[in-house]
Amino acid sequence: MGAKSLRVRRWSDLPKREPGVALLFIERARLIEPIVAEIDRPQAFRPRPTGFWRGTEFHLITRFVSTRREHDATHYRVVTDGGAFDIRNVRRMDPRTLRIWRAWELCAELDTVPVARRR
Repeated sequence: MGAKSLRVRRWSDLPKREPGVALLFIERARLIEPIVAEIDRPQAFRPRPTGFWRGTEFHLITRFVSTRREHDATHYRVVTDGGAFDIRNVRRMDPRTLRIWRAWELCAELDTVPVARRR
């Protein structure tokens, strides 16, 4: 059995919004990697990312699964055209000047597994 018995697919391979099917997210890789996010309204109070650059590869966000806000970070679980990811917007402070800036990080790569709901 093991990991080969799970049918893990990319989000782009899944059918669109099947009734009676939920998605289970499995963390494939945990990492802290800086990314460059494209924002829909940069001057807004709570801007939302529309996509992000990971190196030279662009991922367009198609769906927000969850949003969690903490004191110094906002965590997003997103589904993109290239898979599912956990990203966060972190508030950092320079210890010498006490200036605050925001940074975007990629926290985890996720696999999606469709699971049939029982009624």
